[in-house]
Amino acid sequence: MHGSDADEASAEAPTVGDGVGEPVVEPAVREAAASTPTAAHARLKGIERAARPDRVSSILVAVGAGPHTGATVDVAREVADATDAWLELFHVVPSDRALVDGDATAVDGEADADEYAAAGDRLLSAARDRLGDFDRVDRWLVEDRTAAGAIVEQSPYYDLVVVGAPTTGTVGRFVFGSTTDTVIDDAEVPVVVVEADGETSLDVE
Repeated sequence: MHGSDADEASAEAPTVGDGVGEPVVEPAVREAAASTPTAAHARLKGIERAARPDRVSSILVAVGAGPHTGATVDVAREVADATDAWLELFHVVPSDRALVDGDATAVDGEADADEYAAAGDRLLSAARDRLGDFDRVDRWLVEDRTAAGAIVEQSPYYDLVVVGAPTTGTVGRFVFGSTTDTVIDDAEVPVVVVEADGETSLDVE
């Protein structure tokens, strides 16, 4: 079930030119989808955006509170293991402007910037813990008006973006919600959309 949905964009793959090795993005995502027990699907979108389909050196991993995040981290690690890539665990909290304009949903009933930052830090810590002994990883907590805008803005600096399937929730709604569709449409690199096989929310203390 996993492998059959891994890639919906293979027909759009760029032609491999002189000096470029065998494509690795699609095979790595396909294998990650098949070998990650927590993932029901891992769909690769926008493969034609890959500047070097034969190389993945850095992956931006969107971390949120939704049910797909654990599987998202798991798939990202599998891809990184296959390609020797570096992972950036990336969580977006609403900026002051987003809070004032009501673009964000309250955390525990309080739409407070400190609460968002604390919740985001806990999520990033839980995502890092989930990676176990994987050591090619950084974490980044960033403020922005929208999560989609922040992810899209940073996407050119990475070879791949990995996000969870759309979901709802408190912090989850701000991070994912309609964000996934926007990232698929506007990111400048290929995007992997991960749907969990069951509940894989991060264990946040």
